[in-house]
Amino acid sequence: MITLVFTSLLNVNAITLNGVEFVTDTLSCFSPGPGAMYYQLRMLRARDRGVRLDCWLMKVDTKNPYVTVEEVLSHDSIIGTERPSAMAIRKTTPTKVFYGGVNGDFFATTGDVGRPTGLTIVNNEFAYTPTSSNRRVAGVGEDMRGMIGTIMKYSGKLVLPDTTLTIKHVNYTRAENQLVLYNQYNGTTTKTNQYGTELLVELLSDYQWHTTATLKAKVVTKQVGVGSMAIPAGKAVLSGHGTMQAELNRLNEGDTVTLKLSLTIDGKKQNMSQCIGSDTYALIVDSGRVEQVNFWDELHPRTAFGHTENGDTLLFLVVDGRGVSAGCTTKVLGEIIHYYGAWRAANWDGGGSSCLYIRPFGEVNHGSDGVERAVGNGMFAVANIPAEDNTIASIAAYNPNYSLPRYGLARPRFLGYNRYGVLIDTDVQGVTLTCDPSVGEVLPDGRFFANGTANGLLHATLNDSVRCDLNVRIIVSAPISVRLDSVLLDSKHPYEVEVRGQVGNNIIEVLPAAMTWNSLDEQVVTVTEEGLMTGVGNGTTHVIAELGDYSDTMLVKVEIPERTPLVWEDFHGLLGNEWTVTATAGFDPTFAVLADEDSGVFCHFNYNIGRSPFLKLAQNRAMYSQPDTIRWAFSTDAQFQKINLAIRPNNAQLVKVVTLFPDGVPANTLNQVAIPVRETFGDDVAIFPLWLEYINFLVDTKTTTGTHSIMLKPMELVYNEYATGLKNEKVSVTFSKELRNGMLFLVRDGVTYTVLGQKVKL
Repeated sequence: MITLVFTSLLNVNAITLNGVEFVTDTLSCFSPGPGAMYYQLRMLRARDRGVRLDCWLMKVDTKNPYVTVEEVLSHDSIIGTERPSAMAIRKTTPTKVFYGGVNGDFFATTGDVGRPTGLTIVNNEFAYTPTSSNRRVAGVGEDMRGMIGTIMKYSGKLVLPDTTLTIKHVNYTRAENQLVLYNQYNGTTTKTNQYGTELLVELLSDYQWHTTATLKAKVVTKQVGVGSMAIPAGKAVLSGHGTMQAELNRLNEGDTVTLKLSLTIDGKKQNMSQCIGSDTYALIVDSGRVEQVNFWDELHPRTAFGHTENGDTLLFLVVDGRGVSAGCTTKVLGEIIHYYGAWRAANWDGGGSSCLYIRPFGEVNHGSDGVERAVGNGMFAVANIPAEDNTIASIAAYNPNYSLPRYGLARPRFLGYNRYGVLIDTDVQGVTLTCDPSVGEVLPDGRFFANGTANGLLHATLNDSVRCDLNVRIIVSAPISVRLDSVLLDSKHPYEVEVRGQVGNNIIEVLPAAMTWNSLDEQVVTVTEEGLMTGVGNGTTHVIAELGDYSDTMLVKVEIPERTPLVWEDFHGLLGNEWTVTATAGFDPTFAVLADEDSGVFCHFNYNIGRSPFLKLAQNRAMYSQPDTIRWAFSTDAQFQKINLAIRPNNAQLVKVVTLFPDGVPANTLNQVAIPVRETFGDDVAIFPLWLEYINFLVDTKTTTGTHSIMLKPMELVYNEYATGLKNEKVSVTFSKELRNGMLFLVRDGVTYTVLGQKVKL
């Protein structure tokens, strides 16, 4: 998933949801394809910002000559599931681009998984007619105008010279004495048993499939008592059982038959081109009125589909939930989509299914499953263009409007479109920015610096011919603050203080050089006019930043590495209370320190075969300063599946588990480990100090039963200036054990090591 958050749109609006005022910011706004605009919206409860809703909206103008709308079934079948992004990618060609859409109907999660619950129409053909008509329907007519209804009725007839037969369903399980129509959306075959007659029919050349029409078709093939007839694309099968089988038996290959199909929406016959079913509640918006009574009164992620009063503009909306975004009821869903222009709107499947797809970014919202869910179907906006075209004819910023604090920074990112409005480049390079000095200036690195006093335009030019303008508003009185309240520094890693300005709900980067800086103790830390801090000596002090009426203070702690320090210098800490030791029952671990401290700490344990055996050493200790590498060495005569080292960055609540030797730990060998800190935990200064949480040895059940040992060398924090590098060769380490008068002696390569302070079982 990619989140497109850059800077705020010019306007910050208020919206009332269920009687509560919310402040709404547009975080991102751009065209994902011809005739369409995409918006990323953040809504915060106005009185205390305590409730947040993240919304994702696409509006599509169906009057655009290159735009159509299509429903897509998972793998083009009513059975099965597929991620919406996979549907769009699979269906896209160089001249038919599925550029945005949402998940659709509720679907079966057992049995025929993926089967929709409501009426389904794809490309003017009935794809599925349910047994019940009490589910709402939403889609588009053959003119691509939005069409949403509350009561639907399907009717199908097979007209023969002397009788008219009822076609009970389309793509539904054939029951006793029933006639059912099957087409390509049922899959490759009818999936029927052998107790019936099936006719493969093909429309005559003057006819095309519609949902309300009288059609002529020719019988191509007839099968009696076979079942599961193959369904070629574009053709259909009439399948009859019992009394209906007897009627079909009277027809032969080459005969012409008449099909009368009819769809009634709210009492009016319609030709729907694409249709997806909804729920059994009232429409969330009907004739410009949001439903106040008959709605789904639970907070969940939601998906909605709506249209304007004339049906020309379609709205696709997703509201995130079950996370930082609270989710909403279908009443609130209706209030949101109505606010943005919906005259009518329906609720589609929500929860973990809610997904807004934007090409080429994929699922742009944050699905509550953590990954995009495979669903039964989806509705998409499609660009139908005459020919493939990869030449940039126009550019646009992800956001055309910027609200910035004075001295704020922005680096606009640009999209490139071909002459049909299809997005072909998501990060156009070589764009030149210019502006009037009264608005600001463009820095050498390409960023816009809002050091002006007037609102105005930021001009963007590509190849001296392709241009666009961005609106800039300077907020002179925006609050200014430093990002971090406190920071741990050393003398080797200077830190440019990150300054932020708040505009509405959004935080904007401010140039540090615009601030006035002051260190209260320059023997601990110095700070330049540009806001660059460097540790000078061990200690703690404060750094103050000022700009106009605003000031902020940072607590700075400096730890200067004068050598390569050890995470546990006091080996006896393993013998005392600094570590919590847990293990599989029966391990009975004991610890001992060698007289030769360089050899480390020994842990002895008694292994018995058990389920998921482990030995875990836990502690909560801050590591010193800002190491570049964590280095460790150990050896053991046991066999381990892997070793998990858990370290928590200071800016995280959860530990990051680094798996050592995931393919198995070599035994009787000095295993050396080097963990590059910034590559592993990130380059943000806020990760320091790192906290050592635990080391977990996961024992391989291939280990022989009995007493085993682990030699733990001190864990070293290595700084670039003091690092000597690691040797990659593996050194054989084999210990023999001798017990003399109750004391343990270990012998390695002819050298005897005395274990102090412990009587250890052999």
